[in-house]
Amino acid sequence: MFFSHTHWDHIQGFPFFSPAYSAENQFTIWGTKGEGDRVHRLLSGQMRTEYFPVDFGELSAGIQSSTLTPDGTDIDGVTVRFIEQNHPGGSLAFSFEKDGKKVVYATDHELDQRIINSKETKEDPDLLRILPPSFVEFCHGADLLIADAQYSEEEYLSKVGWGHSRALTAVDLAIQAEVSTLALFHHDPMQSDRMVDLKVEGCRKRAGRSRPNLTVFGAREGIELLIG
Repeated sequence: MFFSHTHWDHIQGFPFFSPAYSAENQFTIWGTKGEGDRVHRLLSGQMRTEYFPVDFGELSAGIQSSTLTPDGTDIDGVTVRFIEQNHPGGSLAFSFEKDGKKVVYATDHELDQRIINSKETKEDPDLLRILPPSFVEFCHGADLLIADAQYSEEEYLSKVGWGHSRALTAVDLAIQAEVSTLALFHHDPMQSDRMVDLKVEGCRKRAGRSRPNLTVFGAREGIELLIG
């Protein structure tokens, strides 16, 4: 199990995770050096009887903690890497590689605060927003990039510093990292389905100008993707 960070919207579903109640299952909660069992402790803390009727200790599945290494960790044949992101309290992006295929999960990241040519792009919004080489390299060549794309251009004006990205900035990351498919993720809860559709449409137009072969879609609950 990998947690980008432990804000409530990312951990409060755990007490309702039915596989954790089956004795047949074993789970490892992966953290980074220096964290120790921090994520494990926070998951169990939110299940104290003051907050939830079932105590963490009552879960039937075996749950343990382990640590990812900075140079990549082999987990059942999958190489897992991580990188720090710009988000209040911190967050992590993860990459997963196996048999020449790569998936990157990079959400809860305010990319817009890391734009290298920010002055120029404010004057000309159509310019490619140049992002830090280290993060571009982390995402490079991904078959699927799941990226924070919470805000439209207009919405972001009142949300600077909130820890999330403009959708068009996520597109520019995908372009620079030469990824194959971009899943726009972490939609703002105030956006209607129509607003999300318009956001996706705008992102596809931006991608089409410089990387026509980039597939862009809006992530949604229950979707399954086959990476062949």
